[in-house]
This record gives sequence, C-alpha cells and structure tokens, in this order.
Amino acid sequence: MPKNNTELATITKVLNAFKINDIGQSSGFCARKRVVRPFELVMSLVTALGDKTVDSISDLHRYFTSLTFCDVQYKPFHNQLSKPELVVMMKRLVRMAMANWQQQVLGTEVNLTQFEQIVVQDGSSFAVHHGLRDVFKGRFTTISPAAIEVHVTWDMLSSQPGTVSVSADSKAEYDYLPKAETLKNQLFLADRGYFKLSYLREIDVAGGFYAVWAKTTSNPRVLNAFTVKGRALKRFEGQSLKQVKGHIRRSGVVDMDVENRHGYRMIASWAKGKREPTYWVTNLPRSGYPASTIIQLYSLRWQIELLFKEWKSYCNLRKFNTRKATMMEGLVWVSLLTLLVKRHIGFSIQQIKGVAISSFMVAKNTQGWFYKLMESIIHYDHADLKQTWCWAMDYLSRYAKRAHPDRDRKTGRLAPGLVPIIS
Repeated sequence: MPKNNTELATITKVLNAFKINDIGQSSGFCARKRVVRPFELVMSLVTALGDKTVDSISDLHRYFTSLTFCDVQYKPFHNQLSKPELVVMMKRLVRMAMANWQQQVLGTEVNLTQFEQIVVQDGSSFAVHHGLRDVFKGRFTTISPAAIEVHVTWDMLSSQPGTVSVSADSKAEYDYLPKAETLKNQLFLADRGYFKLSYLREIDVAGGFYAVWAKTTSNPRVLNAFTVKGRALKRFEGQSLKQVKGHIRRSGVVDMDVENRHGYRMIASWAKGKREPTYWVTNLPRSGYPASTIIQLYSLRWQIELLFKEWKSYCNLRKFNTRKATMMEGLVWVSLLTLLVKRHIGFSIQQIKGVAISSFMVAKNTQGWFYKLMESIIHYDHADLKQTWCWAMDYLSRYAKRAHPDRDRKTGRLAPGLVPIIS
C-alpha cells in the first residue's frame, strides 16, 4: 500500500464510525440509536473547532446540521452536549488517538542520545462562565472567578502531549506532575511553577535528569562556583546565594554546586536590564553539559508555550457561554482531539513529502481542505476522500513548511541537538 494511503488509513482508524459509536455506547453516552449519534456528533465538533473560531453552542449546532444533513433542533442537540458521559467518551477517544498516532518527528544528535525522551511539563488556563465557579474555581477570584487549567506532560520528540489533565485553575500544579519513577533516562524540563526540590530529588534517585527554572526566592548554600571558562570563584564558597547575588551581575553566568537539604547544580545568569538574575537547577554533569548547554536545553521548554498558542488560537480551547460543567469540560477534550487530528495530519505529510512541517501553520491554514476532509470522512466517500487527502498533502507541503529551517538549526528548536525525522 502506498505510504500516503497508509497514513490516511491511520487517520480513519481512529476517526471511524464503528469505533466511535461503540465507545459512545460503552461509555453510556447513548443507550440506543438516535439521530444525534456519537460518530456524527464528534466529527462535527472536531470540524467546527478546527475549521475557524466558533463563539457559541449555536455555531456547533449549525456545523452539525450542515455536515450530517440531520434536521435536529437546537434543544435536543444541546441536551446531548450536556450529558456527563460526553466527558467520559471524549477522554476515551483522546486516549485512543494518542495510542494510535504515535510518531517520532524529532531525533537527537550524539550529545542527547542518552535521553530516551525529553519531557516538558506546563499548564495553561482560561476563564469560563462565572456560573461554573463552584466546579472550576479560578485563582484570581475577582477577575476570573471561574477558570479551567489544562495540565500537559509533553513529549518533545513526538511533538505530542503524553498525558493531559483538566482541573479547576485553583488546583495546585504539583498534583499533576508525572511520577518521578516514569522519568528514568529521560530529561524533564519545567518552569519555576514546578520548582520543588523534593520532586527533583525523586527524579534524580529514579535515574532521570532535569533542568528546571528555579524561583528567585531560592537561597541555598554555595559549595563552589565557576565562571563559564571554568575559573573558580572563591568569594562564593560557603556563602548563601543571597549573600553573593550581587557578584553574579559582574560574572555574567555563574555555574555553582549548592546545597539545600541535598546537593544540586545551579546556574545563574543576570541579563542586562533585568532586576533579578535567572536561576536554573539541574543534575546533569558539568563535564558533558556546560552552563551554556543547560540554558540552551531549557529553551526547548518554549515549544510547549507554542503548543498552547496553537491549541487556543486554532483549535478553540476557550470559553463557551454555558453553565454546564460537563459540557464545558467535554468541549475541552474535543478541542484536544482536534489538536491531535491536525498535528497527526501535518506530521504524516512531513513523512510522505519529505519536508519539515510547521504544526502551527497546519493548524492555521485550514482553508479549503480541513472541512472537506472531515466531511469526506463523515460520509466515507472513498474516491472523494482520497482526492481531498491528496490535495491537502500537496497544499500543506507547500504552504505549511517550516519557514526558517536554517534558523531552527542555529538558534531555534534544533539548536540544542535535535534533528527532524524526514523520510
């Protein structure tokens, strides 16, 4: 079977009427056949959230009726979205998509081959209807009394979320960290919101590695310190970090061994114009990973910020005007499935066409192909589906290519030692 047909079959293996209807029935979403069946509902929601910005449940209803030709009024459609089982069904569909759409899109050069995965942890929140404050309590109760946070553990090499959780924005981020024992032989990256020394110690004991942005309130005792050229800084030895903080500005970048309950490595950099230095902590050895390499490795964490931007801007991870908590959470999982669909399509085209693809541009440039491809899958017009798929491949291979591959290698996502996997 030609590779383009194989990749299309992988997509329709998940976006499949029999499987989605079966999951809908087994999850309790539907006990008997209805006009609003799980497959048509899910596909219309994915199409709506992936096609363009939608503002209301009415928009979702219009997509459903236009795609399925079903004469369903707004109220029964709304009732289907309100079911608590929608969340259960969508979670199962997302898990199925993650399991079936595993792709390694980035490889590692020699200096990073010891890491089986590069794992990035972060969260992103958004306000929801004030009426949901009891279920999704916000952190900033005056500005956003109700808000949802999505917690993502992201695999850098596959460029896909590994695990995703949905909670109230007021919940502690620490509760959604991956278990330390799962990070053996993996590199863990996170910002200062996840700086927790006991957790980092657990990663170290489990045989994992980390590079985490530390809080400016950290005040460990400095055991020894070095400049980027390896010259020892005697004045730092035996002092607390706050006592020597002023000397960091003169040295530019300081690489220290510090102690606070247990020992670890800390790198400090004071950029011009900044009021405070930036601190990173790591357990990577100085011999193979100088301070500049640690800072460069940590910069990979920015990729998860771009993921959230892609998700919110072009897959409608956003507020809908509903007081139904299960509907709002269900739509969060639909938007995640939409994100996975677009990313899998983009990275499949990368393998087929042999060009580095920007998932952000795939998500953005939906004109002319996304709606039609989803429509062809819904009605399973085989000839039309193949024709649309071929057109989408040609279009995206030209207009969703990464714009600056040289910059990627020199200063961008590939600079720390990553390489795109292109067949």
